[in-house]
Amino acid sequence: MPLIPADNDFAMWAVMLLLVALVLCLEKTSWGQKISGTIMVITLGALLSNFGIIARSSAVFDSIGSLGVPIAIVLLLCNANLKKIFSESGPTLLAFCFGALGTTLGVIVGVFLLPLGEKTPELAAIFSATFIGGSVNFVAVSNAIGFDDSNLLTASIAADNVVGVLFMVLLIAIPSIQIIAKIYGYDKNSNQYLRTDEGEEKSEEAFSVGRAVFALGFGFLVVGVSGYLAELIGYPSVRLLIVTTITVAAATIGHKTFYKLTEAFPVGLVIMYLFLGMIGAGVDIVAMLESGLLIAVFAIIILTTHLLVILLLGRLFKIGLPEMLVGSNACILGPPTAAAMAGSMGWKTLITPAILCGTFGYAIANFIGLALFGYLGL
Repeated sequence: MPLIPADNDFAMWAVMLLLVALVLCLEKTSWGQKISGTIMVITLGALLSNFGIIARSSAVFDSIGSLGVPIAIVLLLCNANLKKIFSESGPTLLAFCFGALGTTLGVIVGVFLLPLGEKTPELAAIFSATFIGGSVNFVAVSNAIGFDDSNLLTASIAADNVVGVLFMVLLIAIPSIQIIAKIYGYDKNSNQYLRTDEGEEKSEEAFSVGRAVFALGFGFLVVGVSGYLAELIGYPSVRLLIVTTITVAAATIGHKTFYKLTEAFPVGLVIMYLFLGMIGAGVDIVAMLESGLLIAVFAIIILTTHLLVILLLGRLFKIGLPEMLVGSNACILGPPTAAAMAGSMGWKTLITPAILCGTFGYAIANFIGLALFGYLGL
């Protein structure tokens, strides 16, 4: 029983908001600037849940995931002018495809290296689906193949969460590794990923409550309309794609107006930090260790192969290190975390490609997972 019960919504909101506030303050310290805010918020969220301060799941987390994330995506994309980012989406999408190939190869390598037992096809299917798409695909594929072994499912979910979070921390840390940065020609002080529209200057006006409220209102409107359209066409799972499409279209057509909404990005980033804190809180290290270390090793083999493939092919095709890392994040962890990583690392021009690539992963992951299940089940 956690110190703060899951049904105490006000207390849960207070803890999560104060957690984000603490991280935002720590980011301004000399040592905090050397550590990504993303890493800090995930780590602190994990510590709070694993030490019994807060619950690993709650209605508050459900709200953050179902409502907060789509709105945050709208806010983060208010400056997404497609005329400027089309040329920058290509490399990230190519990196994502390399990552999907690496995940598939990693699953096959893991299957042949580890004694996974009679449930090998099922494990291959759900891990390929989740590490190309996301949790939505994990659930969809497990239901489609009738995988109902609760122990293995628990171990798989725990491994997916823990190893996935650790992998994200690794992705964030890679640019700071000097030898890798040198090999891939990455300069963290470069303004390449901070470019804005030519001929336009960022507004230096003070934070406007009115513009912030307008941005939030626009976010709620887009998410509401997108949900309605997704239900109307009979595919609720494509809501995020519709959210992205509407926002990017509006930001492109009305870029002179949306470009002035400087408040949208920081507000969206706060919501994304809430989401990342929720991810950290969901990590159950003990459950993973108790339920199946072998499953965790399987996940590690998949992610190691994935990263090696994307780094090698990315180098061969001269893709920038940030594009490779964001494409990898979009593939393994999905659009929200990829967008949050791109934003927190200062790679603003990669936020839209991150979401588009991750959403593409949602679309293809089920097919790849079911194909591997059929192949290995023969």
